[in-house]
Amino acid sequence: MGTETPNTLGYHMPAEWEPHEGTWLIWPHNDTHADSQLHLEHLWLEMTLALYEHETVHIVVTDERRREHLQRQVRYYGLNENNLDIHIITNDDVWVRDCGPIFLVNASGELSITAWNFNGWGERYPYQKDRFVAAGVAEALSLPLFNAPITLEGGALEVNGKGTLIATRSSIINPNRNPGVNQEEIEAAIKEYLGIDHFIWLSGAPREFCDLVGSDTDLHVDGYARFTNVTTVLYSWTDDETNNFYPVLKQHREELRNARTESGKPLTLIPLPKPENEMYSTLTSSTRPPFDSVLSLGTYANFYIANNVVLVPVYGDVNDARAKSIIAEHFPDREIIGIPAWATAERGGMMHCVTQQQPLGKGAE
Repeated sequence: MGTETPNTLGYHMPAEWEPHEGTWLIWPHNDTHADSQLHLEHLWLEMTLALYEHETVHIVVTDERRREHLQRQVRYYGLNENNLDIHIITNDDVWVRDCGPIFLVNASGELSITAWNFNGWGERYPYQKDRFVAAGVAEALSLPLFNAPITLEGGALEVNGKGTLIATRSSIINPNRNPGVNQEEIEAAIKEYLGIDHFIWLSGAPREFCDLVGSDTDLHVDGYARFTNVTTVLYSWTDDETNNFYPVLKQHREELRNARTESGKPLTLIPLPKPENEMYSTLTSSTRPPFDSVLSLGTYANFYIANNVVLVPVYGDVNDARAKSIIAEHFPDREIIGIPAWATAERGGMMHCVTQQQPLGKGAE
């Protein structure tokens, strides 16, 4: 593994609620999936509008033509371009949490970036351009880049900033990411490249279940368990025992109940309801009512914590207000902003999946 790693150099991954310099987005386009821009761009503009007064919004576009289009859009929305930072970096899709940079910081406030050999969630989708987004960001910011020896995605990681990580086994200890690599070897790599020293593993779910519910990530943890402080975790839950997710969520709850933090403290666990309604997808073959319904991947746990605000996915669901209220209790100094998320959920993710925080520090140009 070599002698110089982020860990040996004093870098670690901070918690998401710690101060940000900015947020990274990859702007929707149609190069990989038809109509993505049509369905998603208005949501990216909403997220930019919610974020840009509180931190820099760094936006990745595929080429100069898309940059010019974006500049026209942000002017139309009346956004202050001084708080936007646009970079041309080729990419396949919008999921910057998974393919983009994972930022680390050291005690002096210096930043570095880690890249994790993105392979399209086990080669499910195109990834040859996305694989180099993290390197493109490191080059654009003149930051050190560390290439980790294993494959994982940013949505597979949930940290408390003090050395503890929550992850699902199914999304990392999986032959479609890391064939022939065992848990001990994976933990060693994460320790050296994220500064993690304590692991809480949730089971996740087998490939058959993930295919059934449309989880192309093999159940990333950011839809199911999220730290709100060093010891408190909001976890996805349903009381409906007939719900397809109930056995998985029950197993996660038991594993979280038995877990401890790096200091040996038990977790304070807060249930966060799943949306109650079924999902009616524009990606199915139905063109008129009654539309085909698909199992809902929708989750409120896929929120994004930024400076002064929390972006919460909402669905026009009866549980929207309750979920926002629970999240608000844990972030009393931040505004809770609901972002309509069906259009992203039917593609496999929500607000956390399409954002990536850049910690406040020095060293970025």
